[in-house]
Amino acid sequence: MKKILAAFVGVVVLAAAGLSLWHFLGTSSPVATIGTDKVTVSDVNDSVNEILAERKGVSTTGMQLATGADLTLAEVNFHVIAYLLADTASENLVNVTQAEIASRRANIVTQVGGESKLSKALVAANIAQKDFPLYLHTILFEEGLNALVIKEGVNQVNATPAVQALIVAEAKKVGIVVNPKFGKWDETQVGVVRSTSSVMTSPGPTPAPSVSK
Repeated sequence: MKKILAAFVGVVVLAAAGLSLWHFLGTSSPVATIGTDKVTVSDVNDSVNEILAERKGVSTTGMQLATGADLTLAEVNFHVIAYLLADTASENLVNVTQAEIASRRANIVTQVGGESKLSKALVAANIAQKDFPLYLHTILFEEGLNALVIKEGVNQVNATPAVQALIVAEAKKVGIVVNPKFGKWDETQVGVVRSTSSVMTSPGPTPAPSVSK
């Protein structure tokens, strides 16, 4: 999934003294709609706050961590792309089983050096613990779509662009609407990007802890 999410960073910060956009929107307000699905303020706020809280429990020295509005936009993108990849996979009859999810989780735990080191690895990857299962679903959907396009004759080099084309096609089919305060959908970037009307700040309800670098 990082291949697709890597370019989805950046947003304009609101230059208002101490005021956060999050205070002016209800937690159920949609940040984005993907067909009939919605990414709400609460979805994004919960992810960001959990990521920030989890950073308190590990040493973050040497990590390249998104903060503030960059982190918020990254989480908006994560949730939007997660919905889109799930829809694209369903449209193309790509399924993910619980056994596959469990197997991938076990592989990742082994790669990071054990269950005790998983939390730090998720912090380094800017992934909230609560979103880890969704992350596993999403990377498996992407890999399934990648395998599908290769099976259909696309070579390995062009597999990622082919998968992105499927995602863009699905986005056009179901329709994506992004609250302009949070950015805009850009199919050329396959994600939500900053817009001239973006006024997003980091979440207000839970103060962001200081992060050691």
